[in-house]
Amino acid sequence: MEIYNRMKNRNYSQCCLFLWLIMGVSTLSFAGIMAETTRLIFPEGATERSLMLANTNNYPVLVQTWIDNGDVNNTPEKTSAPFIVLPTVFKMGASEVKGIRVVFKNQRLPKDRESVFWLNLYEIPPTNNRASATDEAKLLVAMNTQMKIFYRPKNLSQKINTLQDNLQFTLMKDKDRLVLTCHNPTPYYASFSSLKLLSAGKVYKPDTKLDMMVSPFSTDQFVFRANDMLKGRSIDLEFMLITDTGLSQKGEKKSIFTSQ
Repeated sequence: MEIYNRMKNRNYSQCCLFLWLIMGVSTLSFAGIMAETTRLIFPEGATERSLMLANTNNYPVLVQTWIDNGDVNNTPEKTSAPFIVLPTVFKMGASEVKGIRVVFKNQRLPKDRESVFWLNLYEIPPTNNRASATDEAKLLVAMNTQMKIFYRPKNLSQKINTLQDNLQFTLMKDKDRLVLTCHNPTPYYASFSSLKLLSAGKVYKPDTKLDMMVSPFSTDQFVFRANDMLKGRSIDLEFMLITDTGLSQKGEKKSIFTSQ
C-alpha cells in the first residue's frame, strides 16, 4: 500500500491497523524498522510526502535517514539527492510508530521520464542492552533498510497502466544459457519481482541480480541457465511487475523463442 495522503490526515484506527500488521510479521523479518509501503511515488508539483515507520524490535533504536541515488559509496554527508528527510536522526522506542517527511528541494529533474532515488533507514541498536544473558546470544548489528522513491513528472508520453504491454522482449541462445533482453521504451521504471521461462512443464529462473529494474528508454539483460532445454520446444515468458501500490501485476509473452 502506497502513501497518497499526508499522515496527519490518517485517523487513529488506520495507525493502529498498520502497527498491528507490522508487529504481526516482525518475527519473520530481519529489518527492525519497517515502512508502511515498499516504494514512494513523488509526483511533480508535490512539495513533501509523509511516511509511517514502525520499530518491530523489542528494544529502542537510533535511526538515521538520508536519500541518495543508489551509489553504495554515498553517505549522508556526500549525497546530493534533490530530497531531504525530516527528521534526519531520531530515536524510536520498542514497538513505536513514528512518521517522517520526505521534502523535495525543488531541483531540476528530467521532464520526459521518471527519476529514482533511495531512502535509507539506518538503525543503530543500543550499545548497552539490558537483556538477559540468554538474550545476549542474539547479535545486535546496525542495519540499513532501503526503499525506492520515484519522482514522476506530469504529462508523460504514456500512461503507467500501459507499461507491461509496451515492454519488448527477445530471447537468444548463448552456449548453454539463454539471454533475455528487455527493452523499455516507456518513461517509467519497470521493476520486476519475478521473471520465468516455461517450456515442456519446466520453469527456469534467471541468475540473481541485485535489482531487477529496467530504466526508462533503456535495455537490460537477464541470464537463464537452461542447458537442459528441450530442442524444438516453444518457450513462454511470464513476469511480474511491481505496481505503484507495491503489489505485483502479471504479464506474459507466448512462444518467445523456439529452442534449436
